[in-house]
Amino acid sequence: MVSRSPLPSAGLGIEIDRSVRLADEGHVLVGGCPPRAARLSAEQVSTLIRWLSGAVTGGADEGLLARGLVRAGLAHPRPRSPVPTDNVEVAVVGRAGPTALGATLDHLVRHHPRLRPVVVGATGTEARAARDRGARVVPGPAGGAEARATALRLRSADLVALVEAGTRPAAGWLEAALGHFTDPAVAAVVPRVLSDRSHCLGHAQMTVAAVAAGRAGADRGADPAPVLPWGHGTPEQGRPGPANEHTDPLRPVPVLVLRGAVADLDPGLGAAAELDLLWRLADDGWSVRYEPRSRVWAPPTTGLGDYLRACFTSGAVAGPLARRHGRRAAGPELSRAGAAGLALAASGRPGAALAAGALGGASVMGTLMAGARTPLSEAARLAGLDLVHTVRTGTHAVRTAWWPLAAAAAVGGAAVWARGRRFGGPATGPGRVDRAGRAGRIAVTAGAALVLPHVASWHRGRGAALTGPVTWTVLGMAGDAARSLGTWWGMAQARSPAPLVPRFRPAAVSGPVPAARRTGRSARTRVRPEGKRGSRPPVSTA
Repeated sequence: MVSRSPLPSAGLGIEIDRSVRLADEGHVLVGGCPPRAARLSAEQVSTLIRWLSGAVTGGADEGLLARGLVRAGLAHPRPRSPVPTDNVEVAVVGRAGPTALGATLDHLVRHHPRLRPVVVGATGTEARAARDRGARVVPGPAGGAEARATALRLRSADLVALVEAGTRPAAGWLEAALGHFTDPAVAAVVPRVLSDRSHCLGHAQMTVAAVAAGRAGADRGADPAPVLPWGHGTPEQGRPGPANEHTDPLRPVPVLVLRGAVADLDPGLGAAAELDLLWRLADDGWSVRYEPRSRVWAPPTTGLGDYLRACFTSGAVAGPLARRHGRRAAGPELSRAGAAGLALAASGRPGAALAAGALGGASVMGTLMAGARTPLSEAARLAGLDLVHTVRTGTHAVRTAWWPLAAAAAVGGAAVWARGRRFGGPATGPGRVDRAGRAGRIAVTAGAALVLPHVASWHRGRGAALTGPVTWTVLGMAGDAARSLGTWWGMAQARSPAPLVPRFRPAAVSGPVPAARRTGRSARTRVRPEGKRGSRPPVSTA
């Protein structure tokens, strides 16, 4: 069960999610996914204003409100004071060569001179480079999930930071992550991993690196968020709003900070091991946070083959994760009206799709206005954003998991439409003409889902693209095809179609802030020290 105790006041502040807006003179918070409206009392509004001014939570009542907003996906905890690094061990894993390993250790020593990093599985010149920088070398596998499991098994501190060799931690990265562990319900923190393109690269390499950073990189965006299984909200933990663009839950995790007592990494899952661990922790009720202020720079992907291989791997992990977590629906999370609208659009019925979208938007508006008395303008705005988010989520699924079906629909529909235009006419009857027109609409819809998101991505980031829209779109579509191939390969290995099956969510949620149960004065907390599956975060006991 999720911890229902107040959010600790020691060094933790609260920041409202970027997608959330205040309505009705601050008495209504609107945002989140699914769209949510929460009504606050006058006292809670005053507390919220204090938090927006930089104050930390104070007292049990404020802590309960903070916990409720975080659980609803409307706010995020933010460490406010520096945290000492005395109780953390940094383990460097992976084979990147002595130069890259030395660069990682140099940055660690520069930012944290009192820490002695542990290097797992280094031999030869790599081991010599590590020892020259004061690191401790322990025997073990050279890299991968086996090396990370070895580092966790040999840990000597309560907190462990796993760092991929070749990455370059920025100043303050560890302190920003450790601040979250002030909350005893937090089990892991995922730092932000940015692509390091500071070195001199050729034009082709820079182009591939820019595309790969967005399609197959580890960067999860500039906004904090909870890390949830499949990226789906749960009854106990809501998602941030669509403005955060946390659309891909399968991104790799090259850097991770963990509570060692609950870390139970399964090396048998390979590239999916880290995500499996984080999702199991979230399923067990722990809080797993993504902290973008904790920054680490990773080497860029500059080769076309490496880029396609990374896309394939990011899709292939979905099958083993579906088998391990037993999810019958692991695909995109959609409302029922949104799923119906997307299905109608894909079948060549745009009018019916618009009608379904309108009905879904009306349902969202009605729920928001009835439960929390949300103003009409804010309810309409949130319904419109939810419709846009539904379209983006659907097209993302089409471009990745459902790519073969979409490509076949685009090519086959265009062929049927062209044949109808060539041989059709009044003499052939209205039925054939109508079938050709519908096939053309299907082709246009599928083609737009495959192409337009890449064109829009190039337009948003054309300052960093360093290439034209055609090259950018071709590389993006090649990555989509590779990821889809990986998804289908993983499904075949796992014998589970779960990554293709959409998951339905409520159209909207409205009402008071989700309440957390208040702990009594004599309450105590307990944590299972063993890192076994099923261990729980601190819970209240009478």
